[in-house]
Amino acid sequence: MRHLVKKYVARSAGLLCSLLMLTSLPAQADRLSDQRRQYDQAQSALARGDNAEFQRLKAGLGDYPLYPYLLLNSLRKRLDYAPHQEVEQFLTAHGDLPTARGLKQDWLQRLAKEQEWERLRRHVNADSLTAELECPLVMQTWREGRTEQAMQRTRELWTVGKSQPDICDPLFQRWMNAGGLTEEVAWERIREALLYRQDGLAKYLTRYMPTQTALAERFVATASNPKLLNQFSRYQPGAGQPQDKLTEMVTVALRRLGRDDPDAALALWPHYQQLPFTEEQRLALTRDIGVRLARRHQPEALPFMAANDPQMKDDTITEWRARLALRTGRWHAVQDLTRSMPDHLQEHSRWRYWQLRSAQLADSGTGDLLSDYAQLAGERDFYGFLAAERSRQPYATNHQSVPIDPRAAARVQATAGIIRAREFFARGEYVNARREWYHAERLFSREELIAQAALARQMDWYFPAIRGISKAQHWDDLEIRFPLAYREPIVEQARLRQLNSTWVYAITRQESGFMTDARSHAGALGLMQLMPATARETARRYDIPLGNTNDVLLPERNIALGTAYLSQLYDLFEGNRVLASAAYNAGPGRVRQWTRDMPALPSDIWIETIPFDETRNYVQSVLTYGVIYGEKLGIKQSVMEQHERYVE
Repeated sequence: MRHLVKKYVARSAGLLCSLLMLTSLPAQADRLSDQRRQYDQAQSALARGDNAEFQRLKAGLGDYPLYPYLLLNSLRKRLDYAPHQEVEQFLTAHGDLPTARGLKQDWLQRLAKEQEWERLRRHVNADSLTAELECPLVMQTWREGRTEQAMQRTRELWTVGKSQPDICDPLFQRWMNAGGLTEEVAWERIREALLYRQDGLAKYLTRYMPTQTALAERFVATASNPKLLNQFSRYQPGAGQPQDKLTEMVTVALRRLGRDDPDAALALWPHYQQLPFTEEQRLALTRDIGVRLARRHQPEALPFMAANDPQMKDDTITEWRARLALRTGRWHAVQDLTRSMPDHLQEHSRWRYWQLRSAQLADSGTGDLLSDYAQLAGERDFYGFLAAERSRQPYATNHQSVPIDPRAAARVQATAGIIRAREFFARGEYVNARREWYHAERLFSREELIAQAALARQMDWYFPAIRGISKAQHWDDLEIRFPLAYREPIVEQARLRQLNSTWVYAITRQESGFMTDARSHAGALGLMQLMPATARETARRYDIPLGNTNDVLLPERNIALGTAYLSQLYDLFEGNRVLASAAYNAGPGRVRQWTRDMPALPSDIWIETIPFDETRNYVQSVLTYGVIYGEKLGIKQSVMEQHERYVE
């Protein structure tokens, strides 16, 4: 009986606690609403300089998630005279704020100016150590008698390919006075400056080579005008032109010429190929000349690349050798290259596919290689999907929901940065929310990254979820990686423009990861990443309302404009998603240029040999994502349709 009473009392207590929590929820919501309003008022008071009002409002916000930002903004306004101890205390308590780094950097500059060396050394680290800070610190190291250490670090600070800040001048002058600047060191910096195309700096530096002024000036003149190398008699080893210096001069000039005119650089190569280039120099020359020619599909790059990287030390050179052999129909060469590649390349699905494909292209009697392709068909990527088609296997999308560790999830949700990110998200301040979210993940374990991604997905915050699950390298949860976001407008606009919704979804997923306010460095906007001029032209062409540029960021408007523009490209390239996808990324003009005067080519070869790495990866991703979205939408979508398998 006593046991039953205890059980009843316990149940009653639990119910009472639950009821109290439920009745307190509206009160908590009201308090949070009041705090948000009070926070905004405090920020306004601070901005207008009303410190008394700011202090009054701040006093009631100690438990509000964004309270540290009030402290940060207040301290930032007083940073020139705030007590150092106050700054230290703030950084100790709230140094995890993403924007605290800027405040800390300004404070470190103040410490250097005030010669607070010990305090500066305590707080500076690799992330905050700039030349503006390091030069005064090295000078202080010198004053403290650590001369050898100071001399070595000063040399490293001086020998760079750009101008250093004026605050470094006293240090450099002391180093020079101590005999640190030799002609060899000056030559080294001239070389670095010329590689960075800082020709004015390089010309200035020739004054530090008094016994080799003519040679240094020739170095600058040749790098600035590499076609001077056509004067072969002037570039021969001799007493005034040592072989090692001549080799460096020729290397820099040919590399610069290769970036601008690789054909001219290749034409000069036979006259200088016997110079004693180091392996590093040969590889650099091959990247700047050979790879650039290969991107233009010029077959003469093949022997040049083979001669200068025979052991396949450089992955970029190796892969472009294989691509150029593909593009020029050298099937046996592709076979040999794919079999000789370093193991980490051979194991990649890309080169496993091309090893099989080149065998078939080289010998029509090779057969279907069904079992070989079937082994590759288990990969969920572009090459795995191509292999699935060739082996008549279903696409291996291999979805597996990620397991969430409840303890990891609890730790993530209790992290101050995540709490602040969620509050910014609730306020609609998405840039600040992402900044906090990404900053918090730096210290998360893999299990915590997975939990963080799952939390973002629960919030329908698609891009951070996709980004987080990718950082955790868990590739199999397709619900998180490929959400059916904005399904109604995407499906409706695809139907209106007579496009397959799988393709529209794939483009949107690749362009923005469903980040509605995405802005690229080039200025593209929104879910489908439209340039403002393209958006305006598309709006006029298709009679889509567009009040101003900001309207491009509205999700439904962006989808309407992006889908309309996609349909325009689809028509332009006669219903070929391969070419239209490439055009969406690189522009229709470039795609027309890449296909002009070109014989019919299998699409897999055309895609593999797209000159721009970004566009190649883009097209492959879009075609792959289309298959995945086809499965999610219940639509049978091939990686490439029958009419898309050749480009002509």
